[in-house]
Amino acid sequence: MFTVRENHILRLRQELPRSRVVWCRSSDELISILPVVDTLLTWHFKQEWFALAPHLRRIGTPAAGRDFFEIIQVPEDVQIKNGTFHGPLMAETALGMILAMNRGILTALRHQLQGELWPRPALFESRVVAGTHAVILGFGHIGQHIGRLLKPLGLKITGIRRRVESAPPVWFDGCDRLLGIEQLYNVLPQADHLVAVLPSDTGTDKLLNNAVFAAMPRHAVLYNLGRGNCVDEEELAHALRTGMIAGACLDVFAQEPLTADSPLADDKLPGLLRMPHASAFCDCYLDRYLDEFVEWLKNSV
Repeated sequence: MFTVRENHILRLRQELPRSRVVWCRSSDELISILPVVDTLLTWHFKQEWFALAPHLRRIGTPAAGRDFFEIIQVPEDVQIKNGTFHGPLMAETALGMILAMNRGILTALRHQLQGELWPRPALFESRVVAGTHAVILGFGHIGQHIGRLLKPLGLKITGIRRRVESAPPVWFDGCDRLLGIEQLYNVLPQADHLVAVLPSDTGTDKLLNNAVFAAMPRHAVLYNLGRGNCVDEEELAHALRTGMIAGACLDVFAQEPLTADSPLADDKLPGLLRMPHASAFCDCYLDRYLDEFVEWLKNSV
């Protein structure tokens, strides 16, 4: 899914006929060609490589997170463009999580794995999703895709972001709101779903902690699809164990891959669903990235 293939190279050569496209299959091959490169498509880049690439002007990467490269400072004449295609993919995952948690699907699976053939009493607490309230913490590109996909199901959407400078999305209706981060605690008591899509580089460490969980309704569920540093994992484990909130669907963790000593590695934590940082996974991952990479190059030449 993440590996460049022959068809990707062929596409680049066909759509960028005036460019010389070189496929480097190792870091050593990349380093050897850096002196003549002006545009780079890569998963990895190190600070010291800038000195080896005097003609480098553009770096494209499929990664959505700005923390993926080992870079401290970018030269003024170099532009880095992260992938922005993840939103629709992650929105489908968020939608699946919300439906699975609230419509009894995960509950049924857990009881099936315990050998129960007809666990109807366990599903008596299934909830209707239409009419519930989703608070999306981190209402940027990805967060807005999530909200837009949830909206037709009849959810009320509140988007939370650091700065509220732009107009609300056109798909908002009268019950939806766009608020600043300072108002988070005002909306938490009405949040049925808290969807976190936060970056790791904006002071978000352990933002989701006991104070947040205590402010949420006991039936509420946390969904984290951004970065794992924003969750206090000890306090989340405590919140699940004590019933402070009803559940947590987590795609990201403070340390990845997840290790056995994590407080969230306990399979007996009620209402916990773990995914291995996979909310944007799909068989057409690089194809979708090439759509925007090629467009970017055509518009920047």
